Parts: sequence; structure tokens; C-alpha cells
Amino acid sequence: MKKAKEQEEPSGHFDEQLENLRSIVEKMEHGGLSLDENLKLFEEGIAISRRLFDMLNRAEGKVEELLSTMERVPFSRGED
Repeated sequence: MKKAKEQEEPSGHFDEQLENLRSIVEKMEHGGLSLDENLKLFEEGIAISRRLFDMLNRAEGKVEELLSTMERVPFSRGED
């Protein structure tokens, strides 16, 4: 059961991951890091970015799925 949960949300909530990515960008923009430190942060940032895109894609899929089940009723102009 836990494994299925991990597949749905591999590493925390969206907001936490986004904040981690922002922190990495700030550190890299501030400067003063060695090439190796920058590369390590860049690699970490790319991994977080991929997780965020995955979360967004899954959320989009859920929204599309929910919308597809809604009954489409045309709007009336109140003339009835």
C-alpha cells in the first residue's frame, strides 16, 4: 500500500517541491559556488522539475477525467 502511495506522490507535496526548486535557483543566482556545487544543485533542480511536471500532468489528467464525466447542459437565457 505504501509503495502505491509513493508512486502517486514520489517526494512530497507540490508546494514543498516548488519551494525546494526556488531555493536551489536562489543559491545558484547568488553565486559564490564552485562548479561542482553548481552542477550538483542543477542536477537536483532538474530532478525536482521533473517531479513537478509529473504532478502537474497527473493533476491535469484528473481534471480532464472529472470534466469528461460531467453532463453537458446548454445554458438557458432565462427566457423559459
